[in-house]
Amino acid sequence: MVLKYMNSWKKKEAQDKKDFGGNLRRGSGNFWSRPGDLINDIFLVESKQTDKASYSLNKKTLDKLYENALFSYRIPILSLLLQDVEFVVLWKSDFLNLIKKDT
Repeated sequence: MVLKYMNSWKKKEAQDKKDFGGNLRRGSGNFWSRPGDLINDIFLVESKQTDKASYSLNKKTLDKLYENALFSYRIPILSLLLQDVEFVVLWKSDFLNLIKKDT
């Protein structure tokens, strides 16, 4: 079971690298100096996945992601795979700024 879980988060990070570009942050969960799972020129991405029907998202997790992104001058993104559905969670202000740049 542990091996299956390990392989699934590795696959999730590899898919995010393909989707967002940038570089995977090896040891991101082990070192304070390497926040986020993936970084590119615009985003700091935290990748999460679960085979369960729900995922608990709390303000502490979001605050940590925001702070880490702020210090790296990136936009924070939480990339979540919930069973077989993928979501991207970002701050409303960042989303609005991104769509304004495209128009």
